[in-house]
Amino acid sequence: MTVPAESQPDRERRGRLVGAAFMLLAGLLFIALDTIAKLMVAHYSFVQVTWGRYFFSMLPILLLFALRGQFRFMRTRRPALQLTRSALLLFASALFVLALRYLPLADTITLNHSSPLLVTALSVPLLAEKVGWRRWAAVTVGFVGVLVVVRPGFEEMHWAVALPLVTATAMAFYNITTRMLAATDSPLTTIFYTGLVGTVVSTGCVPFFWTEPDLWGWVGLVAMGLLGFIGHLVYIHAFRHAPPSFLAPMSYLGLAWGTLAGWALFGQLPDLGTFIGMGIIAGSGLYILYRESIRRRERQS
Repeated sequence: MTVPAESQPDRERRGRLVGAAFMLLAGLLFIALDTIAKLMVAHYSFVQVTWGRYFFSMLPILLLFALRGQFRFMRTRRPALQLTRSALLLFASALFVLALRYLPLADTITLNHSSPLLVTALSVPLLAEKVGWRRWAAVTVGFVGVLVVVRPGFEEMHWAVALPLVTATAMAFYNITTRMLAATDSPLTTIFYTGLVGTVVSTGCVPFFWTEPDLWGWVGLVAMGLLGFIGHLVYIHAFRHAPPSFLAPMSYLGLAWGTLAGWALFGQLPDLGTFIGMGIIAGSGLYILYRESIRRRERQS
């Protein structure tokens, strides 16, 4: 008895399901990392928490390279751009952790999700991409969503609300440089430099902010690093099975995960204004992704 060969549509459908499963898992891992970071930053400096996130994710990266003999991926054709990109992520990561000390988890994650709007705007001057009026309108509406979350002038605004906005800006430049590096360097090379720069810089700074961790402190530091390492591996595998246009919208599920985690662990349930702003930001980002997928199909046809 012969088993019929799997058709191309069936393979694509299965790939999408596997990719979606990996993407959902990656989102949960990253939210778990952010949740632990919020717990940790209440007792330790944001510099020390950032160090743990980088140091304990770099160790398994080096181990993986050694076991698979992939040290050739340490070579880069654009070292200056790699260092710039890695510094942007380190800066964004440190500010995000600092924001978690003062702001609710869901609010911090929501404002950080404005980064795709900035990427669209910055792609015009930096990548010479053409952005139509529909996407510009979506960017404008998205920033209205940011204002709904922040609500400047309507109530006393905590200064830390600026931190996730600066983080989102740094992440936008980070994503732009990632696109620029995709044409010259392997993803493994980019991952290596991301971990290397963050580990070296944070290790040099952490002695000035060090508080000796207790047992649970060490567990938290190690857990953040491992969650980051595994999360990025799972994230990469998702894109090996399914196209970006299908997977990218799932990143906005992080808003839901962050809201649930903030409510369950910290009793921080967003108010109506934050929920409305969250929906506006997510809707604008999803529409931009939709328009980008249409333009990509037009270019390929």
